[in-house]
Amino acid sequence: MEEPKKDDFVGRHLIVDASTYTRRNLTSTDTVFALFEALNRNLDMTAVLPPIVCRYPFANDEIASFCDDIEVELAAKARELGATARKPVDLSLAPVRVMREFLRRRQMEESGVTGVSIWAESHAAIHTWDEDNYYAFDAFSCRDFRPRDALRLLLTHFDIETLNCVNLFRYQRSIPRVSHFQVNANWEVIVDGRTVGDLDTVDFRDICGAAPAAEVSMPADGAGASAPRRVRRGEPTAGSPAARGKKPNPRPRR
Repeated sequence: MEEPKKDDFVGRHLIVDASTYTRRNLTSTDTVFALFEALNRNLDMTAVLPPIVCRYPFANDEIASFCDDIEVELAAKARELGATARKPVDLSLAPVRVMREFLRRRQMEESGVTGVSIWAESHAAIHTWDEDNYYAFDAFSCRDFRPRDALRLLLTHFDIETLNCVNLFRYQRSIPRVSHFQVNANWEVIVDGRTVGDLDTVDFRDICGAAPAAEVSMPADGAGASAPRRVRRGEPTAGSPAARGKKPNPRPRR
């Protein structure tokens, strides 16, 4: 019986801390939904459900429903007491009125967004903090993917100042392999403080490596080459290369 390999590849995990120089789209559930649909297509992932997106504070509706229940019960009790006392009885509560006003103001405010896309191959997630011009993103898949395809979408959906990126190869029986790099507003890739190229020309295999244990090959970063990937969970083998969008002109920092 063949012994399991010590470097058994489980998947690629791309982790991103992003700073932005505007709040544009950080509070937009529509933008986050569109981002995940684009990720599903361009990374060729199998969506189990449509993207799940909400804007904080998501508990507003639950608190409002609780206030409704209290007011219904108080109104019923007031009618009961009024029938006995033969005069109107006011059982309204000031805290409920204060909470209603608070909820009304919060609904008018912009706030951060949480989104998740569940894949048969694993998941992608994002959490935004609009007050800090920041969001956290990660994509994990047992089907290998090109980091630049995910990063290009992040750059085009938000006003990026810097993407701080961690590329992590997950393993079953050994310490994961980790690499770090940055992408700036000019779409330049920076490793150890040194610019190594821009997003569309740099060879990411030199930075992030290629997935080991080649059972099926997929298009790789670098002209005419292929990066191996391991197929998991009965996934389809047909890949769809991501469409390359035109790189926008760098925006000035504000």
